[in-house]
Amino acid sequence: MKNILFKGSGDITDSKKFFDDVVASAKNNYVVVICGGGTKISVALKAAGFEIKFDDLGRRITETWDERMIMRHVLEVEEKRQQDKFVGKGVNVKAPILHAGSVLCPINGDDLVKAWDLGFDEIYVYTKPEREKKKKEIFKDFPKVDIISVSTN
Repeated sequence: MKNILFKGSGDITDSKKFFDDVVASAKNNYVVVICGGGTKISVALKAAGFEIKFDDLGRRITETWDERMIMRHVLEVEEKRQQDKFVGKGVNVKAPILHAGSVLCPINGDDLVKAWDLGFDEIYVYTKPEREKKKKEIFKDFPKVDIISVSTN
């Protein structure tokens, strides 16, 4: 039995390929899914009147409690949605939300993959084809990570 980590960009977690691959792996392994939500977070932040900003590493910059609360809400909704989808399939779903004491720390899903790298035997990051090159660059120093490109059309 292996420990297998899947990270799905919020744009692809409803794809049949992502679902089928996760479920197939969970039949004989311990599987954790990190659910993303970047596009949905951007929509929610813009709707609330916030400017969308990223640092040089491509991580979203949140400067206020309200921004972090919006991110948390979007990620928690996505986490519950994915948990419902995988009920009875032996899949654990986790939103990329950390707490340092009582400090809310939404973390970029790719950064959480890197943080958890040592605990997993296999790691798969699913993304849209137009983001594949960027993801390969992000994970170039993590040989265990396989980038899987999934078309949503």
